[in-house]
Amino acid sequence: MAKRTKAQTPAPKKDRITGSKKNPKGSASGSRGGIKISDRAQKALENLRDKHNDRYNAKSKQVDLGTLKAVFRRGAGAFSVSHRPGMDRTQWGIARVKAFLKLVGTGERKKAYDTDLDLLPKGHPQRTEAKSELSSALSVPDKYSHIDFTPPKGAQEAAKRALEVRADKPSSQRGMTPVGIARARDLMNGETLSPETVKRMLNYFTRHEVDKQGSTWDEQGKGWQAWNGWGGDAGFAWARKVVKQMNAADDKAQALRAYGEAVMLSEASPTYDIPEGLTIGKPFKTLALGQVSSRMNGEAIGKEINRDLLEEMIRVYRERREADPVIIDWQHATSPFQGGHPAPPESGSALGLIVDLELREDGLYATPAYNERGLDVVKSAGGILWSSPEFLNGEVFSRDGGSKVGDAQLLAITLTPRPAQSNDKIGRVTLNERLAEMDNIEELSVEELRQLLIAKDEMVKELEQKMKDMMEESESSMMEKEDDKEEKMTEDEEKETKMAHTPDHEEKKEEEKKDYKMSETLTENTLLSEVQALRENNAKLSERLEAIEAEKREVERREAVNTLLNEGKIQPSEVEVAGKAWELRELQGEFWQMFSERPSNSAVPLVEVGHGASGQEINKATLDQEVRNLAAEKSVSYSEALHLFRESNRDYYNKVFGG
Repeated sequence: MAKRTKAQTPAPKKDRITGSKKNPKGSASGSRGGIKISDRAQKALENLRDKHNDRYNAKSKQVDLGTLKAVFRRGAGAFSVSHRPGMDRTQWGIARVKAFLKLVGTGERKKAYDTDLDLLPKGHPQRTEAKSELSSALSVPDKYSHIDFTPPKGAQEAAKRALEVRADKPSSQRGMTPVGIARARDLMNGETLSPETVKRMLNYFTRHEVDKQGSTWDEQGKGWQAWNGWGGDAGFAWARKVVKQMNAADDKAQALRAYGEAVMLSEASPTYDIPEGLTIGKPFKTLALGQVSSRMNGEAIGKEINRDLLEEMIRVYRERREADPVIIDWQHATSPFQGGHPAPPESGSALGLIVDLELREDGLYATPAYNERGLDVVKSAGGILWSSPEFLNGEVFSRDGGSKVGDAQLLAITLTPRPAQSNDKIGRVTLNERLAEMDNIEELSVEELRQLLIAKDEMVKELEQKMKDMMEESESSMMEKEDDKEEKMTEDEEKETKMAHTPDHEEKKEEEKKDYKMSETLTENTLLSEVQALRENNAKLSERLEAIEAEKREVERREAVNTLLNEGKIQPSEVEVAGKAWELRELQGEFWQMFSERPSNSAVPLVEVGHGASGQEINKATLDQEVRNLAAEKSVSYSEALHLFRESNRDYYNKVFGG
């Protein structure tokens, strides 16, 4: 049994109150229930509402007092069942309201907290429509919500008449089973029935319509009583109609489900409104919780990543996504914080946009939408690609007025083979689920391994070219830097002295402190390390590919040679030579043709000399060994194995025993 948390402590008897003198049953079923609460509680709810609405401007995140009253009322009611010791009913209700507001603003909630989803604002992605008490009690699926499961008047009267007639009959003439009696009472009282009950009614009527031909029907015998107890002719007609409506609803739901599956399999999901030319990609984890440190010097990179930071980042992103879109970059090429000039537009470094962010238990996940170049980059990387988010941690202001928009903002997500975060803490960026499983290459097919090896070879070439370019650039600028070193140092010192106390300079320094890029600095050493790692991976892939292809060739060789043996084109003594001929068939095809183009049964007839197709001698000893091998393989007794062998190898068996 699972251990209870403190919040699941059963309420003491004095707190187990049902109902309310002030608020009628069902008053918390919506946001306009006219709920009455204490002045202290209402003041607390008003403060929470105002604080929340000031923080969240989107219409789908705004709340009103009526909604918070409904949540509070539900929490106060739940207090009667279980609550945390030391809290009163009002505190428990307020705690539930706070959990609800967190759900409205950030989308976060505990898995078990799904009881207030019907109160979420319209347009909220987690909002669900409230089910009626009747629907919940009868487990009526939403697809049947348009169907009336209340039996018609004629069926009610037929059931009532059946019970009355049965009561007047002697016990020997009374019909109806206990189930039939219970059904008749439900029908007589006009109880709403479940979909399954209506189906059972139709099944009953279909099976027992023949009872109308019985000898006691006209005397209101057992068959008459049972038929009418289930609703009679009126019930039969009604059950047919309702089941027909349910079947139509089932067909419609199936069509919608098939359409939804087709949409899920399409290249672009309709969930996101994306510009033309972009394709939705596989979501990936871009920021893991915890502190990130540089493997160059062990120093911390920025502040620790915690849930509060990620929640604020998501909030600002969703409110500012139109004004401040988050692009997908390559190696921070367009970053203004890179230390040089931003990349010009013609460089075409942007690979797409981020269309959604999600906070999960282990970190921040991003949903990408790639342009054509982005798709090519991710595909050609073959799984050797991760993400590096660039973000501000601190006060953030809008560019269209200067007002504060939040305390953290995601600026861009760059793709890189060198993430600063541990590779096992974030997700690979890939278009192919199979190729993402780089640590389990044993499951990849030969073709997938070949494609992966090609992709990695291309990455090695690309990184080696980058190293070459960096070295050439470094060498060409070395002399210039030495010649201008003293002059530049003098100019920098004068410039620093003049700007040291200017507001712009201070602002820039502060901005640089707040900006973090979760990727390592592009240096010759890191590139060399990456190239070496890729080469080692490629060697491993090559070995696996060669082993698989060798196994495949061996299987094909055995099958080809055994075919010749079975067709009588070669003798057992020629098996080894024929195998070598098969291996050399591409270089010396005539050698293999010498065997493969022989007429069938041109070799010594093996049947006449007591050999099987494999050339093995056939006798009781060999049969005994075959049966023992089969018994061990199938984990059965010797007699069972003998029976199995005889059924599948009758010629072999008959040859031994002369059958």
